[in-house]
Parts: sequence; C-alpha cells; structure tokens
Amino acid sequence: MNGHLVKGFEYAVDLLKRMISIPSVSPSGEHYGEIADLLHRELSRTADEAQVIEVPKSYQSKNCPQAGENPRYIVLGRIRGRTGRKLHFNGHYDVVPGGQGWTVTEPFKPVIKEGKLYGRGAIDMKGGIAAVMGAVYALHEAGETPHHTVELAWVPDEEIGGECGTGYLVEELLKLDLPDYVVIPEPSGLDHPWHGHKGLLWARVRVKGVNAHASTPWRGRNAFLLGARLALELHSAYTPILSERRSRHKTIPEESMHPTVMIGGEAGVPGGGKTNQVPGEFQFTIDRRLIPEETVEGVKRELEALLRWVGYGLGVDYDVEYTAMMEPAVNDPGELLDALKRAAAMIGVSVGEPIICPGGLDLRYYTVKGVKTISYGPSGEVAHAPDEYIRLDELENLVAIFYNMIADESVW
Repeated sequence: MNGHLVKGFEYAVDLLKRMISIPSVSPSGEHYGEIADLLHRELSRTADEAQVIEVPKSYQSKNCPQAGENPRYIVLGRIRGRTGRKLHFNGHYDVVPGGQGWTVTEPFKPVIKEGKLYGRGAIDMKGGIAAVMGAVYALHEAGETPHHTVELAWVPDEEIGGECGTGYLVEELLKLDLPDYVVIPEPSGLDHPWHGHKGLLWARVRVKGVNAHASTPWRGRNAFLLGARLALELHSAYTPILSERRSRHKTIPEESMHPTVMIGGEAGVPGGGKTNQVPGEFQFTIDRRLIPEETVEGVKRELEALLRWVGYGLGVDYDVEYTAMMEPAVNDPGELLDALKRAAAMIGVSVGEPIICPGGLDLRYYTVKGVKTISYGPSGEVAHAPDEYIRLDELENLVAIFYNMIADESVW
C-alpha cells in the first residue's frame, strides 16, 4: 500500500476511536453537537469548504416527532474536482444505545483486539465515515485533486428515520444542486453493495375492554385476552399470505426476499396494570417489512382489512395508530457501480452484483430524486449487537477503494 494510503488508514483508525468515544445516541441527540464539532474540525483540515448546519427548530418540531428537543446538526464539506460532476458520500453519526451484554469492552470505550476495533457504531456506521475521511486524508497527503468534486455529508437521526438528517439535507440544502452519484458506507459487506432497501410500516393496535376488580372478573372485559387472541389470529392469517410473495430483487439472506410481519415487539397495559384489576385496555405493536414491489398505502389497506376481518370474528373493539413508515427503494446505479467495481479490483477485492438491504437506509431520499445511489461498507453481522466491531482489514480496504473512486479517473 502506498505511503499516503497507510497514513489514511492510520488516520481512519484514530478518528474512529474518537467518534466511538462520543455517545451520539439517537433519539436523544445529547452529544450531536460534540461529534459534529469533531467532524467539522477534521474536514476543515482537508476539504476546500466545511460547515456545520443546524436544522431549524421549526422544521424539527414539524417533521421529526421522535427527535426530541436537542438540536440536530449536518456537517457538510466539499473538495473541488476536475470535472463538473459530483460524487457525494453520506454517513450517519447517530448510533443506537449501547445496551447490555458487552464482554470485550464498554460500548463507548473503543478497544482494538485481534484485528478488530470494538465499540458502538464501529460498523453502523462510524466506521464507514472514518473510511471516507481516511480516503480524503490520503488524497490530501498525496497533494492530489479528485476526479469529480467530492461532497461529504455527515448527518444525524438515520436510526429514527432520517427526516432531520438526510431528509433535511436533500429536501432543503441540496434541492437545487443534487449530486450525480451517492455512496453511503453502511455495513453491506465488501462482496455486494446495496442498491435498494425494504420498506417498513409500524403500527400500534389498542384493544378496548372494560376495567373491573379481579375478584369479580365477570363485570369486566379483559383487554389482554382479547388482544392476545387478536394478535395470534392476525399472525396466523397474515404469515401464509406473505410467504407466497417474493421480490424479484435479490436479497441476502434468502428469507428476506419475502415481506414479513412481526407482532408484539412492544406489548402491555398502557400506564401499567395491576394484578388485581381486569385490564380495560391492551396494546401491541406490528412491524411490517415491505419488499420493493409493495407500497406503504397498499400495505395499510391490507393490514386494516385483515384486522377488520379477524376483529369482527372475535368481537374485538380496537383502533390502529401508525407510528413509522418508510417506502421501499430500488435504483439502477449504472456507471457508479462500474466505478466501484473497478476501484475495488485495483486492490484485489471482487464486488458482485448489487442486492437489496433487508432493513432501511437513507438511500431512499436520493433515489426518489433520480440520483444514482449505492450503499457499500464493512460486514454488518454485529450491527446494533453487543461487542459491535469492525475488522481492521476491511477498514483498510475501504479507505483504498474510496480513495480510488475519488482520485483515479480511470475507474470512471
């Protein structure tokens, strides 16, 4: 590896450690300002332009109900290139909570052990940000000018839908100057980039009963029992329908090529029940994942029809609230994919055909605008899990691949 790439990799490792040490957890966003300052300082060393943009409070309160009161910041940098086209990198600096079960280190105390860097966000997705920043640092050390103009956008809130991160960036900041190509270094694995993702619909079903004292249960109507029966019957009716559907787009694992429904991620008596009280209300959640051939509105209609059918048969009174929704996305990345393949081949990495991400991504904000977009980053098996880590050999390869995409005109 060339000396400037070695420096870029070393820089990426050091920066990733510093980023992991900042608990930029969503949705609270208590440390967003701290990590935005860090990324802005580092971009100011290597980019022609670097700025921090605060999402307006009015936009936040209207469009981002899960975001809470802490401000949201977007870090935006640019390096002028030799062509009129723009290669844009997007990464989210927010992470899920540290959680329990860590054995190698604590979530926000980065540790390197046996070729792996551990810490919350190591692959999802501070490691991807560090890889791009390492490539930019290597470019700076080599004194080179990028082929296309390079734009770097580090955003919050992807873990809660992205409305106050990439949503605001694309809809407000870049709406008159969209990029030509977008790379999002989410943890796809180096073998296959993602060119789309599944959608989601989250619902909360509230089942209504009648409160009564537990010593006289005949005077009440047990909402828990009614809700449990409704959930079980809904699951029994819905899963065979979904198992018959299959996307024409390849997804790994194989099971992800079907739409799915998961019931009961959250369930209970609102406000907390009592052992000696018949519950007058019970609620449970539904997580429905959409293949690219489906739409949110179509799935809403389908879910409501099934609930009416099952609820009528059981005599259950209920209502439904939708708490989150995301349309599926898919695009043809064309020459962007070709450039990635050539950039990877230069260091001996073989990139296969793109597949669909089984989860959700900020990719959709770009694809709905017609921008060629791929997501490509480290292996993601331990995202959101205890002992999250990034393999240092993968981080090193990513620095080199992104450097080749930025600096080498032959890949284009």
